[in-house]
Amino acid sequence: MITKINTVTLYVGDQQKARDFYVEHLGLRVRRDEDMGPMGRWLEVAPEGAESGFMLASAAGFGKQDQIGASADIVLHTDDVVALHHRLSTAGLPVTEPETQAWGTFIKVTDPDGLGIVVSQPG
Repeated sequence: MITKINTVTLYVGDQQKARDFYVEHLGLRVRRDEDMGPMGRWLEVAPEGAESGFMLASAAGFGKQDQIGASADIVLHTDDVVALHHRLSTAGLPVTEPETQAWGTFIKVTDPDGLGIVVSQPG
């Protein structure tokens, strides 16, 4: 029986740039960073205390260059989408204005590889 989702792999063009974005700007923590030889690093990030995380995989190391910026649809949660929008836009990151729907308010921020990430605050 499956007991949890361990990681979701995001294929990236530059592991260090991806690490910097997810850690410095989105506030995730590095859970694992180990050399995997020609495949790059096993670089795993996650929110503090989360059971699941993102494996930021070198697209070239896995022959998945066609999936850079398009490997997953991601929705993250925040308790204050307006404050997060302010912090991200002040840092010069590409981020949409907060938009409110019946289910809550959200923004979309783009990572260094062009992957759009929705961050929502339930309404």
